[in-house]
Amino acid sequence: MPDNGFVERFNSRVQREVLGITIYSHQDLETLLKGFNQAYNRRRQRVLKGRSPDEVVHSRLAAEPKLANRHAKPPDPDVLPQALQVVAHAKEVSHPDN
Repeated sequence: MPDNGFVERFNSRVQREVLGITIYSHQDLETLLKGFNQAYNRRRQRVLKGRSPDEVVHSRLAAEPKLANRHAKPPDPDVLPQALQVVAHAKEVSHPDN
């Protein structure tokens, strides 16, 4: 289970990188968050000694298969490209003057 610092860093990164993007719908937000989560889990982390969260999970499950959740579904391989499309489309939106 991650410590509070790890969760706080993740939440801070979501706030900086995702929540500032203007989107059209709840579905776009969900796609964007799933894509961000997938990209984040693939990104190498200094606190994980240069490994990604995905690599850490896979090595832990290889060492102790009983830790696996047999109900867990693998991530959708199309979610990251879909999330990038949401971001690209959001950049095309003109923002109102304040």
